[in-house]
Amino acid sequence: MNTYNKILENTYKLFLKKGLYNVSSEDISRASNISPGTLYYHFKNKDEIIENVLNKYVLKVYYDCLDEANNCNGDTFTRLTVFYKGILGLDNEYQPKYVFNNENDFKKILVISFEGMQKYKEINQKYNDFNFKYTQSIRNIIENGINKGEIQSNLDTNELVLFIKSNINGIFFLWIFQKNFNSKEIINMNLKHIWNYIKENKNH
Repeated sequence: MNTYNKILENTYKLFLKKGLYNVSSEDISRASNISPGTLYYHFKNKDEIIENVLNKYVLKVYYDCLDEANNCNGDTFTRLTVFYKGILGLDNEYQPKYVFNNENDFKKILVISFEGMQKYKEINQKYNDFNFKYTQSIRNIIENGINKGEIQSNLDTNELVLFIKSNINGIFFLWIFQKNFNSKEIINMNLKHIWNYIKENKNH
């Protein structure tokens, strides 16, 4: 592993252990077994390290999810299912597909990223950019479904996008904070009710 990636990985591990605000540049240098000079050769400051950690360990997961949903050639119900599972970092069998050590680490780093949005303008902007693309991906799925005759055309698209986004976000936060969360059961239950409401009057 090169020095750049070693710094990011060790910083990520320190954040999991100590939180975002309790990790110093000295901690990162020590954990990576490098001098402060080497650290600042690769990164201008701690803020840049944090930004790159969140890019690699959080945002990449979600952009991959958007790409997967946008490139899915299935029907609208299938695309929605792919989207829901992807936001929780799950594969087609509802199993974790993280670049992390385990599911709890993923949840921790997400909580840390929320902290980062409050403090760092650059991180906040990156999440705003992602949020826009996230919303557009839902809109694309819905509009495509309407055009294919799979979703009722009389529904307000803006309201439907907001409703689905709110539903996904609610599941997302339950998944982070609720113990013994059955992601397959919760996702399928929500999708069943949403689909029964929005589908054109045909059998799925």
